[in-house]
Amino acid sequence: MKFSFVDPVNKKTLILPVPPSSMTVTMGTKVMTFEPTVLGEIELPRGRKPISFSLEGMLPGLNQSISDRDSDISPESVIEKIRSWTESKRPGGKELRFIVTGTDWNIPVFLRDIEPEYSGGYGDIKYTMFLTELRPFTVKEVKRTTSGKKESRPSKPTPKVHVVVKGDSLWKIAKKYKRKGNDWRELWNANKKNLKSKNPNLIYPGEKLIIPAGWLK
Repeated sequence: MKFSFVDPVNKKTLILPVPPSSMTVTMGTKVMTFEPTVLGEIELPRGRKPISFSLEGMLPGLNQSISDRDSDISPESVIEKIRSWTESKRPGGKELRFIVTGTDWNIPVFLRDIEPEYSGGYGDIKYTMFLTELRPFTVKEVKRTTSGKKESRPSKPTPKVHVVVKGDSLWKIAKKYKRKGNDWRELWNANKKNLKSKNPNLIYPGEKLIIPAGWLK
């Protein structure tokens, strides 16, 4: 059983060196809930939810003596490639085809997130990966009707403040609020005048960071 991802644009395939230790698949039906005064609560099905996958496993270092690898790509290269997919600017995420040989799983997905954990002395990387079925959607244009009432302007949003805790880094904070750890420099430039250290690798618990506009989820 091989686990692979195919990029439909350049037709390149990434095969995980070894299968994940577990894969959780979540499927279900969308439900719309009403609470009529007389009838009480009513639930009506509203179509199918996108299928989601959670994969957990380990990418073994190249020095590990594993004879039945499915590919010889290094763990670092796998993580770097997957991270580039999560940072795709395409609306809805980077389109991929997720294929598991020996099963019926061969569907379009986007990679929602990956959580790598570096462990051991052999260059192994443990990971948890989250995939979501990519389904086509259309955007309908809705014409606004004008009325004699003057529209009220929305109030200016209050800036979001992140209080640094032990173990934080600019990369982790950027990943949390923007899902793009590589944009930590934007966070640094917005806050460096108010931080104790002029080194972006040194932030201290208790320091307050203003999250740039547009980063909020």
